[in-house]
Amino acid sequence: MNDKEQKIFFYTTFGCHLCEKVEAMLIEVSHQFKDKFHYQIIAFDIIDDDKIFEQYRYSIPVLKKEKNDDELGWPFNYQQLCDWLGLN
Repeated sequence: MNDKEQKIFFYTTFGCHLCEKVEAMLIEVSHQFKDKFHYQIIAFDIIDDDKIFEQYRYSIPVLKKEKNDDELGWPFNYQQLCDWLGLN
């Protein structure tokens, strides 16, 4: 990770079809904005932590910026994701 990259936690779990949609959007946005996409996406399975599980079990998929705890929770579309990432 370089100094410009920001960590984003991707709260997910196995078999979550909405999470798969968000993963596909993240791949697409990273390709579309490859020169401006300075994020390290860290997938975190909510089943691995009781506290995280309780917090997000009804709301995944959720993206959370490490620096300021800003969250983007489902539902959101591609444009909203780009806006949240500051890519427009």
